[in-house]
Amino acid sequence: MKNVFYLLAIPIFLVSFGACNSNTSDDAWKEANISAYDAIVKDPSYHALQTETGPSGVYYKVLQSGTGTEHPFQTSSVTVLYQGSYYDGTVFDAGTSNNDVPATFALGGQSTIRGFSFAMQQMVVGDKWEIWIPYYLGYGASGYQVTDPYTYTYQTVIKGYTTLVFQVELVSITLYP
Repeated sequence: MKNVFYLLAIPIFLVSFGACNSNTSDDAWKEANISAYDAIVKDPSYHALQTETGPSGVYYKVLQSGTGTEHPFQTSSVTVLYQGSYYDGTVFDAGTSNNDVPATFALGGQSTIRGFSFAMQQMVVGDKWEIWIPYYLGYGASGYQVTDPYTYTYQTVIKGYTTLVFQVELVSITLYP
């Protein structure tokens, strides 16, 4: 009877142990993203983005200064040229970089992540910035998933704990108070 217990217990233990360690790559991804973000925080060429309530957690580097004088509001629509990538430079959203046709969207819309909206509100027309957005102002700990309408299964588009890096040029603003 004792041998039967061990024969059953060992496979259950191994399966349980394997399940616990199946997130090793996710843990490594999380650590790499946090380390990359921490390095930017210490880099003097990047600036902490300030909001009305203090630092936002978003960091940026000015690549080109604009000539505009107005900043978008949270309720504004903006037209931008952009590209999104991971901390290692891998592009996840070619955005408008391939065709030079700007995209227009509302800053307060559901499809705009908070960190991106914070940054856009500090820019003026003509500004081109590299923006680093920590996971908690991007897609959070759970990442970004889409549902397949045919199978109703989720597909992860951006993993949780992903630091997002955008190259953004503000082309125009439609101000709404």
